[in-house]
Amino acid sequence: MRIVIADDHSIVRTGLRHLLAEATPKAEVVEAASGDNLRSILAAVAEQGATSPDLLILDLKMPGIRSLEDVREIVQMAGRTPVLVFSMLDQPDEMRAVLAQGVKAFVPKSTDQKLLANIISLVLAGGTYLPPVLGGLERGNGDGRPVPLHTSAGRFMEGALDTLPAGLTKRQQDVLRLLAEGLSNQEIGERMGLNLSTVKSHVTGILKALNVGSRTQAVLALRRSRDTAFSDR
Repeated sequence: MRIVIADDHSIVRTGLRHLLAEATPKAEVVEAASGDNLRSILAAVAEQGATSPDLLILDLKMPGIRSLEDVREIVQMAGRTPVLVFSMLDQPDEMRAVLAQGVKAFVPKSTDQKLLANIISLVLAGGTYLPPVLGGLERGNGDGRPVPLHTSAGRFMEGALDTLPAGLTKRQQDVLRLLAEGLSNQEIGERMGLNLSTVKSHVTGILKALNVGSRTQAVLALRRSRDTAFSDR
């Protein structure tokens, strides 16, 4: 696995490298400190016919990356590589404009480290993330945490909260919704008033019911269920 980090601040690149070392210890990390440096890396991949990186983490405000046209160019050069924007931008209109260029995730730099690791794992597995200010689960987060979001309309449709994979109990459905918010087992227990062993039991039941092997795959199953429901409307 190969991940490219493009940010002109060395402290950010170092922090992301340490996070990736914990979340994906086998990943090879390549750093780019400018837009031109990043373009050279992506061009070399194309020219050499090398395997595309598995993920590109992109800052928006750095030398050589100053406009939406630059973002669109990078997305096009990245090809099959999903682009996760990691930015200080916090205005909804600016976020929408960036997302319209084809990036797969927009993550504010204020995001909690643990949640950022979960988001990276989800994007690597084919998922998509948007900040909650652009939409989210009907029950809402209320705490600024991004939630997984991906439909052809760019948001969850009304009533989608009840569109869940079949075979789950009511309690498992509630736990799965909180997994989709990026909460840990401990945080789910605190939110639902359950002890840790009970939460773990519910998570195990969810994975078994959905025939998946990880929490990330369970969240992706939830996303696919909602996307299917939307396309059928």
